[in-house]
Amino acid sequence: MLPIEAVIPDIISTLASDSRLVLQAEPGAGKSTLVPLRLLQTGLFGDKKIIMLEPRRVAAKSIAHYLAKQLGETVGERVGYQIRNEKRLSAKTRLEIVTEGVLTRRLQADPELVDVGLIIFDEFHERSIHADLALMLAYEVQQAYRDDLKLLVMSATIDTALLSRYLDDAPILTCPGKTYPVDVAYFGKPSQYLSDHVLRALQQVLRVQESGDILVFLPGQGEIVRCIEACKATLGEDIICLPLYGGLPLAEQEKVLSKQSAAVRRVIFATNIAETSLTIEGITGVIDSGLEKRLTYDVKSGLSRLDTVMISKASATQRAGRAGRLQPGYCLRLWQESAHNTLGDFQPEEITTTDLCSLALELSAWGITQYQDANWLSAPPERHFTVARQLNHALNLVDEQNKILTAGQMALALGVAPRLASMLLQSSTLQEQQIACLLAAMLSERDIQIQAKNSDIARRLLALVEYSKDKKAATSAYRLHRATTEVVLTLAKSFAKKLGIVLNIERLSLTDIHNHTASLLLHAFVDRAAQKRAHGDNRYLLANGRGVTLREADTLQGEEYLVVCDVDGKNKDGLVYLACAVSQSLLLEQLASQLSEETHYQLDNKKEAILGRRRLCYQALILKEQNLSQIPACEFESCVKDILTSQGLGLLNWSAKSQAWLARAKWLGEHVDEFPCISEAHLIAQLDTWLLPYLSGVNTIKQLKQLDIFNLLQATLTWDQQQQLASQAPEFYITPSEKRVLIRYDEHQGPTVSVVLQEMFGQLESPMLAGGKVAVRFELLSPAKRPIQTTSDLGNFWRTSYFDVAKEMRGRYPKHRWPDKPLEEKPGRSIKPKSH
Repeated sequence: MLPIEAVIPDIISTLASDSRLVLQAEPGAGKSTLVPLRLLQTGLFGDKKIIMLEPRRVAAKSIAHYLAKQLGETVGERVGYQIRNEKRLSAKTRLEIVTEGVLTRRLQADPELVDVGLIIFDEFHERSIHADLALMLAYEVQQAYRDDLKLLVMSATIDTALLSRYLDDAPILTCPGKTYPVDVAYFGKPSQYLSDHVLRALQQVLRVQESGDILVFLPGQGEIVRCIEACKATLGEDIICLPLYGGLPLAEQEKVLSKQSAAVRRVIFATNIAETSLTIEGITGVIDSGLEKRLTYDVKSGLSRLDTVMISKASATQRAGRAGRLQPGYCLRLWQESAHNTLGDFQPEEITTTDLCSLALELSAWGITQYQDANWLSAPPERHFTVARQLNHALNLVDEQNKILTAGQMALALGVAPRLASMLLQSSTLQEQQIACLLAAMLSERDIQIQAKNSDIARRLLALVEYSKDKKAATSAYRLHRATTEVVLTLAKSFAKKLGIVLNIERLSLTDIHNHTASLLLHAFVDRAAQKRAHGDNRYLLANGRGVTLREADTLQGEEYLVVCDVDGKNKDGLVYLACAVSQSLLLEQLASQLSEETHYQLDNKKEAILGRRRLCYQALILKEQNLSQIPACEFESCVKDILTSQGLGLLNWSAKSQAWLARAKWLGEHVDEFPCISEAHLIAQLDTWLLPYLSGVNTIKQLKQLDIFNLLQATLTWDQQQQLASQAPEFYITPSEKRVLIRYDEHQGPTVSVVLQEMFGQLESPMLAGGKVAVRFELLSPAKRPIQTTSDLGNFWRTSYFDVAKEMRGRYPKHRWPDKPLEEKPGRSIKPKSH
């Protein structure tokens, strides 16, 4: 008897009286296999159906077959399923196991769900973006149309209080699991190759666990393939190594779930697909790499990157628990025990880290056009939502207010990402439509080529054409992944059916591919047009300003322009996985309404002439550029402004007097609040007010250099401000002997006066500037005009250090005045007067 049996009466009675229920059942409780059947058998929902959501396709099929078998029936009778491109349903079906996207499509088509009595959200702790959306929409249906519709959210580990609050304080039921104790040990991180480390760990687990199968958790398909190769070369023939990952054909995944022979010991290398959704028979040992692949969206570039990261504590617990379903188990973790506490409690919800274009389009179709109007369970970053809206608008799927257009409704019906749906709808001729179907299918699945060294998607289209004629030859020639290729062709046929055409791939020619591929992809990835950088054949600049790189052996190297479909969203020069060459003429034609013309000017110092360049740009890309031999008189002002903005004010008649004035004004503005802050940057920003209005009749660089800039600078200040500058930051210091000495307004040292020491006799204290806030700094010079002392406190200098200076200087300059009583000495020449 499974633990959930004891809780089922409470589940039934709660749903009979309440519309919503949160069920937390630990692994092994039996919630997925017993709860839907018992609820079906109660008759609580009359002739209405039960729909149960599963996050993964293979789990949906597996559970449907198991439940049908429990009823003594085949799938498609009372229990059926529907996943993408496959369904087993009939008029008798009362319990449908579906994936999340299927439910969303049904909700959009029939918001009242008139034939549904209960929706079960299974394995909700995985928190996929589709599950969050489906729960949001189903809850709104219940509130707006169907108060008799029941919602049951089931999970192993999740924040039940959060879910309960979200569902208007829904009741919570809990159920323990049926698991055996698992002995957890730590093996440390791999020092070099993960495959070698896994092999050593596997040998240890096989020694500890003398019977039962071993489940090895790895981050991705590549790691699985490498580890299987390493283990097959070392382990005996009595052990079978099997892969399990999302891209594996469903038939191959299903073989792993059930154990065919007790005599054969299996080692199953799996991604986190085996963490919760799937129950694999016979597992008694687990090796956990502690790693998973996580897709992270970068809103700045509009790109996503696939990172290998450490899992959460919740995931580690789930993985270890897989070893204790049948008997006491053993779990070996490939990290240090001390590092375990540094793991996060839960992995981030997908909705907070992923591209929201599909979600935003679904909400627009539902009537939710504003971020704040959505009833988020976990709110995504608002900026991500805004960027998604903008892309959907650029694809002509929604209007400026984010209200869905007819094309948007049609795009949703295609059941593919908005970019690809828009491309399918854009295609018109039969050849275009067929190529669009193939492209959409390829870009929705894994790469059909095994360990591809080039990114050319047109080459892959050609491979599909050849595959339709001779599967064996094409598979060998193009190194195709046979199972993925078949999935792509099946998906392409489904798109063709929705477009109302028949897919005849073998009739497509190389000319058809050449003529239509770039145009279609440019429509879908309009923000990912790319231009070759000046240096290097494999480095490109995307229209959004982000750099990308082709692999060294890529056949697209050297192409001037690309459309990039799939790229690693790293912060710098992400690797291009799929792209297509595109001509400049096609870019100019297809992007005509989005091009901008810019004119830039720069100064040729040698010729004292202005050089102009006119550019035709698409975002960050310069598609055309030409030199301007003559600058029209009407453009001279903007030309001058452009150069001064980029190169500074040196082009003007910028004398030492002007520079000194600016230094004084800048310094005073930094020390006196009521005085304006004036700097070169400030003057450049205000060119329209103090310079350009006075360029009337000035048409050449020569004339510009003759313009009296100093008077224009002074005119930027009012009369009162000019007086304030003259008194609080004067140009000269007047010595006691009536000499005028220039004050240097040094940016770092402050106002400084360089003067022969003897001229300062009689100046008992340092003068104060900036309204008495800053003392003048004196650089006191020897008779040879070399600095001998620097001070901002003359009074202290005369009383203290002067005497040391005088003592030293008397020996060096005996004919000059170094009196013992400097405060009584008259200022003037340093040399002693001649005695008579």
